[in-house]
Parts: sequence; C-alpha cells; structure tokens
Amino acid sequence: MMRTPRGAGRPTAPLLTEDRILQAAFRLTRERTPRQFTMTALAEALGVRTSALYHHFANRDAVIRAMRGRISAMIDTEWQQSDDLARTLESWGHAYRSAMLAAPGAIVMLATLPIDEDASSFAQYEHVTRLMTADGWPVEKAADAIIAIESFVIGSALDALAPADNMSPGALAETFPAFADAERRRAAASDDPARRTFAIGLTALIHGLTHWAARRD
Repeated sequence: MMRTPRGAGRPTAPLLTEDRILQAAFRLTRERTPRQFTMTALAEALGVRTSALYHHFANRDAVIRAMRGRISAMIDTEWQQSDDLARTLESWGHAYRSAMLAAPGAIVMLATLPIDEDASSFAQYEHVTRLMTADGWPVEKAADAIIAIESFVIGSALDALAPADNMSPGALAETFPAFADAERRRAAASDDPARRTFAIGLTALIHGLTHWAARRD
C-alpha cells in the first residue's frame, strides 16, 4: 500500500514550548480565578491535550513557579546599584510592585506558593540581606524585614487592582464626613492615588524597620 507523502513546510499547529505555555498561563490568570486555574483549563486555552503540558511541567504548581520566575526576572535591577540601604529598599519595593502589576491576575497564586526554586527572588533577598548586615543590622532581623516589605508590596499590588473609588463611603459620606473628606483629598492629590499611597507607606515602613533593627532588646 502506498503512503501519501507528508506535505512540506511547517506543521499547522504552533510548536508547544515552555514560553508559549507561560504566555497562555498569564493570559488565563486574567480570565479565571486561582481555583479555576488548572492544567485542563490551560490545555484548553492552548488547544492541546492536557497530557501535552506534562512534557514541560510536572503539575500546576510547577507552572506557577515558572510564572513567578518570569515575574522575578522582570524586576528592574537598577535598585542594586546603590549602597545606601534605605534608597535600595525603596527602589526595590517600587520595582517589585511594578513587576507584580504586569501580571495582576496571578498575584494571589504567586504569593501563596513557596518560592523554593526561584533563584531570582533569592538573589534579591541575598543582596538586601548583605546590605542590611553591612549597615549594622542584626542578621536575625533581616528575614523578618524582607518579608514585611514583600508582604506590603504584594498587598499594594492587589490594592492597585481595586476601583479608584474603592475606599469612598459613597452614600454614607454624610454619616462619616471626616473620612469622606480625607478620602476625597487623597484621590485628588494624585493621578495615581494607589501608587502615591504605596510610596508613602513604603517610606514609613522602611523608616520604622530601620529604627526597629537598631533596637538591641
């Protein structure tokens, strides 16, 4: 029996690669909740069988870890150029938040999965820890401070997803006039109130952590 010769040229279906899977994964986070983010849903988004994904990633967690690695790699490294600790922490916080906002739908999943295989994140922690200890911080306080800053950054990134008037009392403004006035003034103070609030909070957090690190109790 004669076989029909295979046509020349590229296959009609795009080659499934790790990069293509991760691009689809980031798109999927904008359409699905973390609970709905499954290997089956990812396969459907790519138009492939679920089994095809397992040639590249062992499971859902492995995909999320790879996504976190991509986010970590997106963090601008200019913040590492200064030897001034406070300036470094402030620049790191802003760069970290900007990278997280590049994939807002993935924030919850990235924040709740262990980062045990993300070398980019640990390289950043290592740099900050060395600066802290060089600045006289007790080494036992470094990790607590880093986690506090990271928690604030992640929380702020989530806050940036909320509507601009999320904190407005609306119809309750007359009942709570002091806060209603404060919130109106906050919203009017900047074109990006969430970023402005983040900058204020980050500066205050770094200032407070610096004083806390200097305590010898």
